[in-house]
Amino acid sequence: MLETRKFSVKCDRHGPYEGKEILINGKWRRPPCPQCVKDREANDAGKVAPLAAQARRNLERLSRRSGIPPRYTTRTFDNFRVETDDQRKALDAARSYADAIEDVMESGAGMIMAGRPGTGKTHLACAIGNHFIRHGRSVLYITVPGILRRIRNAYRPDARTTEQEEINALRNIDLLIIDEIGVQKGSDNEERLLFEVINERYGYFKPTILISNLNFEGIRAYLGDRALDRMKEGGGKFILFTWDSYRGQVARDKRLAGSSAATYVRPPTRDDEEDYPVIEV
Repeated sequence: MLETRKFSVKCDRHGPYEGKEILINGKWRRPPCPQCVKDREANDAGKVAPLAAQARRNLERLSRRSGIPPRYTTRTFDNFRVETDDQRKALDAARSYADAIEDVMESGAGMIMAGRPGTGKTHLACAIGNHFIRHGRSVLYITVPGILRRIRNAYRPDARTTEQEEINALRNIDLLIIDEIGVQKGSDNEERLLFEVINERYGYFKPTILISNLNFEGIRAYLGDRALDRMKEGGGKFILFTWDSYRGQVARDKRLAGSSAATYVRPPTRDDEEDYPVIEV
């Protein structure tokens, strides 16, 4: 049983106060002035509040720059539809990838989500992206045509960046999600540019997620073996979505948040440097 005794002393700032001191290891330990404790807590709270507000602003900034469509800003692992073993495996693989965020950022491990339209590929990819954002990581969701338009803008006479600077900007995003892989057969130059983006990110250990309606051989034919090899290194995963589309049932799925919960942002442009998703060139 602890031995205690009453005391009465005077605080230089707040005057007399009473309490109980405790005998610990042969020494009497006296608690500080309770008003001093309150003042210190209030001061600490005053310091924490701005930090919390700054953290919230940083998350809002990352979300605004991510390019994730409003419909998918509410997508999480918890509201992904699971009715089959294959869907459970896909969910578990995506969740494990997100939970290993520090390892993924160190190894640069990529992920390919491929299969039938309307099976939840974009849902899971954006759930990973939303998870990265909540952990303070920069994310960009963009389609293959979007990448090509962005790089081609560097060829214009009034361009403010070069092709390499645009590729560097895409390289420096922590997590890049590229959709519509193989939607249309591109030229050799288009395939070269896409490989350049993947290769730059590979060289800097930056993870990339690819989304495609093609099967494995179709993706291989579109990207080439070199790009696929880079996606596999570091523990990269290939998830095949083989079940039927359930997109028509999404509107009736009460687990999915509606438009009122979505985050609406306009696409970034060069006329708005604050919203343009360039982290560093």
